[in-house]
Amino acid sequence: MERLTRTKRAKSRLCASMEISPHTPMALEAARARKEESLLKKASPFLQLIALFGIPTAGWVGLVFLLQLPRILYGQAVPLFLAAEIGGWVAVIVLVLALRACLALPSAPTGLYRNMLDFFAMARWHASVKAALVGLIVLMSAWYFRVDRDFFFLLRILGRRALASGDFRDDMDRILVMYQLALTGGVPLLFALHMLTRWKPKSRILPWVLVPALFVGTAIAVVVIGTIMHLAN
Repeated sequence: MERLTRTKRAKSRLCASMEISPHTPMALEAARARKEESLLKKASPFLQLIALFGIPTAGWVGLVFLLQLPRILYGQAVPLFLAAEIGGWVAVIVLVLALRACLALPSAPTGLYRNMLDFFAMARWHASVKAALVGLIVLMSAWYFRVDRDFFFLLRILGRRALASGDFRDDMDRILVMYQLALTGGVPLLFALHMLTRWKPKSRILPWVLVPALFVGTAIAVVVIGTIMHLAN
């Protein structure tokens, strides 16, 4: 009985601190929700700063070790590198979700800082930015498979046994390397396009006109980065 009384008193104090009557339905749940929101509001500036630097860093780690996940299929993944890749992508997902929660608060920042955070949270993107991201992924795949058709040929002829083929493994690695280069060169250009749309140019057509320019810039970046990597090796 004494324990029950203490529980009721604690509930009453919590509801009173949140200005909610303990006799209303779902009062305690509402009070807890408001308390959690208050804690998130206090931690929000720190989470935003961590996400601002953490998302690109974790994404870069995931890109660097991108070849490890498919190598699990044929037993050639390096455990340490595989753990780094999985950890990087998990960190990206967690930080994006945390940043989205922070930006949904009434106390969320505004101005240039908010525009930067919106990009990393993938929130409130202009339609041209979304189209550029999708186009970047689709066009790079279409270009590669048009140039090198051995991938689907081996997959069709050998089926699951293609994983035992060295040529098929090399094709998989080349596809992922292509995405590594394309995202490394294309994401900064996506960020630039995103910031341009936030500055509200007078011409609504301008962001869409810049989408093909983004593809060309990405292609140039892929050639430059690939050349530097080749010379470095």
